Amino acid sequence: MNLLRNNAFELVVSPSGTVESFVMADDPARMNWVIDARYVEEAGYTDQDKRFGQWAASVNGEWIESVNLETYFELTANAATIKFEHPNFFVQYRYALDRDDEWRWTVECANRATAPITINGFHSWFSLAYIMFRDQDVSRNMNQSCALFPHVGGDFAKFAAMRRSNTAPHLAVYSTGDRVAAFGSYCSYVNRFLEQVSPSLDGLLYHRLSFIEDGSSMADTAEHDWIYGEAYEAVTLQPSETRAWTFVFTPYQHQEDFYKKALVYGHPQWTYSPVITTEGQFVAEVELPVSENLQSVCMMTMSGDGNAVDAVDITSEFRSIPDGASNRLRAVIPIRTAGEFKVVATLENGRTDVLVGNVLEPIQRILEKRAAWLCENNVQKDPNSERPFAFLPLSNQGESLGKLTFILMKNSLSPAIPEQVAKAEMSAFLDMKPHWFEQGNLSRPNSLYGSFYRIYDFDYIGHVFYLLSRMDDDLLTYNASDTYLAWAADVLCMRLDPDCHGSRREKEESQLVGVFILYISDLLTDLMDRGLQEQHARLHGLWLRFVEGLKHGSKGYRGAITEHFYDNAGFGPTCEALCLAGLTEEARLYSQLIIANIGFSNDYRANAPDRWWEALSYMTHSLWGGLVAGAARASYETLGDPRLLEAGYRATMAVFNCYDWNVQSTARKLKPGEAASTYSIAAPNLNMPELSRNRFGQSVFKQSDDPLFSSLFASIEGDDWDMGEELVAYMLGFGTTTYLYTDASGHLRCVNGFLEPMEEGWKVTSYAAYPRKFVMLEKELTYTARDGETLKSVCYTNGNFLPVGLPVQ
Repeated sequence: MNLLRNNAFELVVSPSGTVESFVMADDPARMNWVIDARYVEEAGYTDQDKRFGQWAASVNGEWIESVNLETYFELTANAATIKFEHPNFFVQYRYALDRDDEWRWTVECANRATAPITINGFHSWFSLAYIMFRDQDVSRNMNQSCALFPHVGGDFAKFAAMRRSNTAPHLAVYSTGDRVAAFGSYCSYVNRFLEQVSPSLDGLLYHRLSFIEDGSSMADTAEHDWIYGEAYEAVTLQPSETRAWTFVFTPYQHQEDFYKKALVYGHPQWTYSPVITTEGQFVAEVELPVSENLQSVCMMTMSGDGNAVDAVDITSEFRSIPDGASNRLRAVIPIRTAGEFKVVATLENGRTDVLVGNVLEPIQRILEKRAAWLCENNVQKDPNSERPFAFLPLSNQGESLGKLTFILMKNSLSPAIPEQVAKAEMSAFLDMKPHWFEQGNLSRPNSLYGSFYRIYDFDYIGHVFYLLSRMDDDLLTYNASDTYLAWAADVLCMRLDPDCHGSRREKEESQLVGVFILYISDLLTDLMDRGLQEQHARLHGLWLRFVEGLKHGSKGYRGAITEHFYDNAGFGPTCEALCLAGLTEEARLYSQLIIANIGFSNDYRANAPDRWWEALSYMTHSLWGGLVAGAARASYETLGDPRLLEAGYRATMAVFNCYDWNVQSTARKLKPGEAASTYSIAAPNLNMPELSRNRFGQSVFKQSDDPLFSSLFASIEGDDWDMGEELVAYMLGFGTTTYLYTDASGHLRCVNGFLEPMEEGWKVTSYAAYPRKFVMLEKELTYTARDGETLKSVCYTNGNFLPVGLPVQ
C-alpha cells in the first residue's frame, strides 16, 4: 500500500490502482470516505471486486476487467500513476495531491490497436462510504457513512457526499474533464426480518461511474429516457486516440458551499424551481464562472404522445440581475402544460449544463383522481376472496392501509364524496379490524408474521379509526364517530404500552416512533373535547412516558434505529415527535440528520430523502420519502431552520413523480389516478437493470431468490401497496400552507408558491392543493382562511399579510 498526503487529505492507493483509504486530515472522526474492504470482509459480504477504482470495459465485444490486467505503478512525492496494460485498450489512472485542499483523479483511455476500436461501456467503481453499518452504535452510521447526491447531465457532473451527521467537512467531487455518461449503483445487504431480530437490515451501496455507456446496462429503460438518453452511445476511438476524465475531490461545509465551490471549478451555479404546477412560474437564477458568458438556453419537453421532443429557445428570458457583484442572470417563465422539462444551457466555451424539472397539474386534481382511482380499481370485487372487503393490493403490513387514510383525509379537506367514505369505512370495519386483531378484539393482535406481530402496523390502524372519527355521522354506516374515536385511542394505547406485549421485540418496538405522531396531538385534543376523559388520561400518560424515553435516548440518537440499523423512518419522525413535545434542543440534534438525508441536485427526482432498501438503490420512496419530507416541514415550524423547510418541500415534490401520469421519461407509464410506490434514481440499477430510472412497486421483487422478498411480497400484484400515508402528511402541511422567509442575503423567499411584485409589496400565490394558510414564521405571522374556504393568494406588504385587493394603508 502507498500513502499520498497533502494539507487536506491522506490517500492510501494499492498497486492495482484502488483507493483503499481516504481520510481528511482535519476530520476528528477520521472517516474513511471509501468503502473499507476490511469492514466488507468482517460483515461477511463478498464484494471485494467493487473497490474504488476497479474498472471494466466492453471493447470490440471483449469484456475487460482491471483485476485481470498487468499493472505498472509509479509513485512520486505527491502523485501515483497506474497503467493497465492491454494490447488494444490502454487505461491510465493518476491520483495527484500536488495542490492544497484537493486531490485529482484523472482517468485516460487510448486505442493501442492499429485499427479503430468500439467501446460500448467503460465503467469504474466509485465506492464512496455509503454504508449502513451492522452496529447499534448510531455514531458509527452518522460519522463514518455518507449519502451521495448526484448531479449528472451535460459537462458539469458533480457529486455531493454528505456525512450523515451533517457535521462538516463533507466531500465534494467535481468533474472537470470529459462528460460522465451514467451513474449507477449495486446494493449488497443482509435482512433478518423473518428471524425475529430487530434491527434486522444493514447493507452497502456501491456506486459506479460510467465514462462511456451505450445504454445496455439498463435493460430496456434507456430507450424511454428522453432526458438522458442522448448520452448513451458507443464510442469509436481511432488508433492512438485518447479520451480523458478528471475529477477534483475537495471538502465542503454545507449545501451552499458545495455550489459556491463548483463555481471555482468552472461550474455554473443555479437556483431554480425544480417542480411547479401549471398555475405557477418557472424561476431560474444562474451565476456564471468568471469570464464566462451564456450563449443559449433551451427548454426541452416531451410531446403528450411521447413521440417527439419539443425544444424552445428561452435565452431572451434571462436578464442580468443588477447587483453589480457577480455574473448573475434570472428568468421567470409561466408554463401552462404539464410534464417534465429539461433545460440545456450552453456557455460560450461550448460546454453545456442541464437542469431537470417537472410541471404538475394542479395538485388538487392529482389527489382527486387518485381517490377516484382507488375507489374504482383497488376495492376487492371478489366476494369469495380471503379478504372480500379489503383494498388491493393485499398485504399484512400496515402501510397498505395508507389508501384508507388518504381517502378519508382528502374527504375531510374537500366536499366529501359519500361513496368514497363508505368504501373506506366498510374496509376498516369489515376487513382491517378482524384481520389485524383476533375476532376484532383490539387488545389481541394477530401474529400475522408467523411468530410475531409488527408494532408499526398499529400506527396506521389507529389513524384510520381517528380519521373516521372526524367524519360527520351521517356519512358513517357501521359505527358512530365517537366509537371510532375511542377505538383510535384503544389501538394507540395498546401500541405505546410495553406491558401490553409479551415478546421482547414488540416491547422494544412499542417505544420507537412511528406515523402515529401525525395525529396523536389532534387525537388527544378530540378525546378531551368529546368527553372521553378516561381514554385521554391513559393515552396522555403513555405519551408522556414515551416522550421521556425519546428525551433520554436523544443524546445517543436511539431514534435513528428502527428495523434498520440507521433509518430516516426513525430519525425523521423522532425529530417531529420531539418538536411536538416541545423538546427543541433534543429535536435540533435529529434535525441535522434530516438535513443531511434529503438530497439536492440538478434533477428534481434526486431531491429525495436518502433511502435504498425498497429499490436496492438510491431512490424516491413515496411513503417514507413523503413522511420524512413532512417531518422536515413540521420540524421547521418549531425550530425555524429554513434548511428544513426547503429540504422538506423539494423532497415532497419529488414524491409526486410516483403519482404523475404526465411523466414520459420512465418505462412505467401511469394512467390518471394510478401510482407506483418507488422510483430508482440510479441508472443503471445494477441489482435489477429494468428498474433503472423507472417507477415500480415491491411486487417486482417477489420472484427474487431472497426468501424475505418472496415471503413479504408473494401475494402482491400491484405497484402501490404501501402508498397513501405520505399524501396525508402532505395535506397536513404543504397541502394547505405556503411559507415565506428571508434568506441569508436578505431576499424574500416563497416555499410552496410564487411571488409577483406589486406597487407595494408582493402578491403571494399558493401551489397547495387546498390552500388555507400563509405563514411567515420569523415574524410570527399567520394568515388563515375562514372555515370551509380556500385562499389561493394574499398580499405581503409592510411586514403583514392582507387580502388581495385590499387597499394598502
